[in-house]
Amino acid sequence: MDIQKILSSPAFSCECGKIHKAQLKEAIIENGAIQKLPEIIKKYKGTKVFLVADENTMKAAGNSCIEILNQNNIPYKTSILDAERAEPDEHLIGKLAFDFSPDCDIILGIGTGVINDLCKILANITDRTFILVATAPSMDGFASSTSSIIKNGLKVSINSRCADCLFADVDILKNAPYDMIIAGFGDMLAKYISICEWRIGNIVTGEYYCEYVANMMRTALKAIIENADGLKNRDDKAIISLMNGLILAGIAADYAGVSRPASGVEHYYSHIWDMRHLEFNTPWSLHGIQCGVGTCLALKEYEKIKDITPNKNLALASFEKYDIAKTKKIISEHLGKSGNEIIEKLETSDLFNREKHKELLKNIPTHWDKILEIINEELPCRNELILLMNKLKAPTKSSYFGIPDSENHQTFLITKYIRDKYILSTLYKELGLSDF
Repeated sequence: MDIQKILSSPAFSCECGKIHKAQLKEAIIENGAIQKLPEIIKKYKGTKVFLVADENTMKAAGNSCIEILNQNNIPYKTSILDAERAEPDEHLIGKLAFDFSPDCDIILGIGTGVINDLCKILANITDRTFILVATAPSMDGFASSTSSIIKNGLKVSINSRCADCLFADVDILKNAPYDMIIAGFGDMLAKYISICEWRIGNIVTGEYYCEYVANMMRTALKAIIENADGLKNRDDKAIISLMNGLILAGIAADYAGVSRPASGVEHYYSHIWDMRHLEFNTPWSLHGIQCGVGTCLALKEYEKIKDITPNKNLALASFEKYDIAKTKKIISEHLGKSGNEIIEKLETSDLFNREKHKELLKNIPTHWDKILEIINEELPCRNELILLMNKLKAPTKSSYFGIPDSENHQTFLITKYIRDKYILSTLYKELGLSDF
């Protein structure tokens, strides 16, 4: 799909009932892209730049960008973060706000995940033009209008704004650390699960769904898989396919107005691992690597679903046994203080609403054949995907980054409490297959 054509297209009415328009204005995806930085700053009438980076992204692209700014007599102020302590939380947002100079009319972020999330928030607060120079094809938030931050120990998404212009310099991206390239690949594999669960959620709960947006993700993912072999050699075509997909994922989320096209249960494995790391200092890895592993785990759980025939009486009997106090205890033990916000919402959660459960239980058996059809249409063969991931040296098990495989089923059962979204673990509970 032609990214720039999509970005330059006017808003259009879709059959889904929504008007779709990308918030990202332009993306420059080519070799040597950062040489156009002065031209873009001039285009957005910039007079002084506020450059945000960390020590690692300065080496990857920041120093080159400063050299370009100096050569073109463009004034700037910098805020360089400690790469080892760069967590997207309230403290770093405060630091950037403190460092920011009101005479800067361009925010120039050099980086990907954390830098992008922080700069989106700062741009939203200050109402400044935001230009991002990506340093790795490692995550799918380049074109989204939300930021992932840690608030009270819980990883949450908040409304912010996406960059006005994205520089995806292929010469920079292909020289990123390989684990960051694989992280981007893992973040895109997650779209198999997210589209599947979006369709199932639409059937079971009647929630909004857009086939146009879903197909954007399928098309992008197909191109990435077709070129995946080139990632290990840092082939330009493979890197561009991956970056295109990551950008399209953000556009898809903007089009839909929800995160459905980009994330499902596999992302909630990752969120829980992040929360446990913050709370208990347990092992963790890059977000996309965790999402890739989460995708493998989700595919395994979906294989179990295929062998199930919904039993209404079993589901109703199991629901009566669910104990909120027991659930609170399990979540507290697994997540510590970071689970407090989740626990507070349990009393009013639809997951413990008897009437809501009965209502959904009417839909599940009625549409079971369609649910199985969706699973077969959207999900790849787990063994074939694992073979591809092994070929690319992409982790497929949580034990790779130090999380015992024995913990994963409990993590899976907790995922349904992370967000108010119908995912596989929610379906498990509705069918009476969950312990809590």
